[in-house]
Order: sequence, then structure tokens, then C-alpha cells
Amino acid sequence: MKIIKNILVLCALLISLPALSWEKLENGISLDKSVHEFGDVQLGSGPLSCRFTFRNDSGKSLLIERVTSSCGCTDVKWTNTVIKSGETGEVSVVYKNDEGPWPFEKSLTVYLSSQSRPLYLKIRGVCHSKPVQLKEVYTESLGASLAVKSLEIKGGNLEQGGQRCDCFLVANLSDKAIKLSFTDLPKQVQIMGLPLTIPAKKTARVDFCVKADSQLWGKNWYSITPVINGAKGKKALKIWSITQMNTSKLSKEEKRAGSRVAFKSATYSFGKIKAGAKIQAEFTFSNVGKEEFLIHKIDLEEGTVCENIAPVKPGGNGVIRAQIDTQNLPKGEALIMIRLITNSPLRPMIDLFATGWIE
Repeated sequence: MKIIKNILVLCALLISLPALSWEKLENGISLDKSVHEFGDVQLGSGPLSCRFTFRNDSGKSLLIERVTSSCGCTDVKWTNTVIKSGETGEVSVVYKNDEGPWPFEKSLTVYLSSQSRPLYLKIRGVCHSKPVQLKEVYTESLGASLAVKSLEIKGGNLEQGGQRCDCFLVANLSDKAIKLSFTDLPKQVQIMGLPLTIPAKKTARVDFCVKADSQLWGKNWYSITPVINGAKGKKALKIWSITQMNTSKLSKEEKRAGSRVAFKSATYSFGKIKAGAKIQAEFTFSNVGKEEFLIHKIDLEEGTVCENIAPVKPGGNGVIRAQIDTQNLPKGEALIMIRLITNSPLRPMIDLFATGWIE
């Protein structure tokens, strides 16, 4: 009877566990996560390890050919046997944690056989020289002792028709457990694993996905409202992502056959000016491609306005004209970015810069 009781208890525990949420990619690969967040760690506390799991849903067998890291501070191991359709593989990472007391973010590129695009993984965290209290790091209160580091959450770059998943950390600064969920979610945002119970004086990871919207291009903000122990939080969080055209299914020939722009210069220098002066920046270009060049959206920094740009036919020329108000810009060296979200398969995102010195 005791054995049967233990089995029943184990089954109940398994049933209560949340199902693993998979991030589904266009190439038939599903990831348990694409980002591992170590959070706040201490220098000298030793190496940090994590594991990424992916499932092969492509319908054919594949092999991990190699994994490269952006830093020699990481050791990587991976499944070195054939992974059949429906099976899973792993990438294990050890970060040495010996660089210094500052934020770290390292990228991993996983090359798979029979896949034109690799997998992109990321590990990150913040290393401190000495122990810190939660309230010193999580300074933005959401209400009822729940806090975050920042009210603005980076969602990464999106391609039309796809999605990007990431995570952020929340902290329970109180002496009692907190139950967290979210409301007022826009249709483009999904948050997994809710409701989330956060123990006293602990942090928890919130996993989310942002899905591209065919009506939205460039940088967009998505507001989400926390619900803490059944009550709405006093502040909302804002997730931002940048959406551009999807070129994943285009061949090299199709990319070359699209629109293509050549700028005379991607930088406009305005020299030395007085604070408060207005700058008229111009960037001239030619469409040297085979299709009409179209700008879906122009993302501008505060104080900058730009004229709408009509489509430019093959062989035609165009001008990007931007007016920059320097009234609220800090004095000293200035770098103002103008980002174009285009229909060019070779340059779906183009960054232009106005540079100079504000006295």
C-alpha cells in the first residue's frame, strides 16, 4: 500500500508540473529556450553551467556539425549522434565566470546538417564583486513588493511571419510568497508558465514570446500589466521588438533579384553647432536592384522628424531628408541614428547616422 501511495503522490506531482513550452522555429526546430538568464552572480563563485534542449520536428534526421561561441570564456559540448525526427538534442554550456564584475552576454551559434540557418543561443547575467541585496538591484517597483531591474524589456529582432522568445527576471522583496500573472496582453505577446509563484526574497524568470504582426514594422512597444496576488500592479512593463522582412525562404538568386540600394554616404556630418539648433540632414541613394525599393517604416530618435519617401523604381534615385532638433540633446559629441525598415532582401534594415559636436 505504501508503494502505491508513493506512486500516486509522484503522479500528482508530475501532473502539477507545467508542460515544457517550446519555441518553434521556421526550419522545423523547436527550442526549450533560446536565452539562459543566470541573473545576478558573484565574481569568484565558480563556473556557471546551463543546458539548451532542442527537438527535431523537421521530418528528417540531422546532426549538430559544430557550435561556435563569441567568447573563449565558454566551454561547449553537444549531442554528437544523429538526431532523428521527433528526437531531442542538447547543447551544454559552462561559463567560466572569471572576466570581472560587470554584465555579460555571450552568444552561441549552432550549425545543423541540412539546415541553411544555424540556431542562435545566448547566455547572460550580471556579475558583482560582492554580495548585493535584491532591493539594490531590482529598483523598479511594480507594487506589492514585486520589482524589476527595468520597466523596458528587450524583445529582440523579429522577421515577418515569425516570433522571438526571451525572458526577464522579477524579484519578490517581501517575506511572503507572491503569485504573479499578467493582464491586458496585446495579441502579439504570449507569456508562458502563468500563474507564477515567487518565494519570499527570491527571483523568478518570466518567459515570453513576441509574434510578428504583418501590420507592424520597425520598432514597436507592447505593454503588459502585472497582476500580483490578484491585484493589478501600479506600473506596466513595456516589451519592445524590431520587425523586418523575412528573407529566410529566399534563394540567393531571389535576394539578388530584389530591390537594392546604394547610399552615397550613410553618415551626415553637421560639424559644430549651438545647442538648440536644427539640423537638416540629407542622405542620397540609388536603387541599383531589379525591383521597386520601398521603405516600410523609418524609426527615429526623439527630436527627429523625416519626410515620407515614395517608392523608387529600379535605376531611380532618392533622398532621405531628416530634421533634427538638438534642444534636448546632451552637449558634446552627438550620434543620431535613423533606421530604415525596407523591402530590400539584402538590406532589410539600414542604419544612417548624423554626427557632430553640440556646444
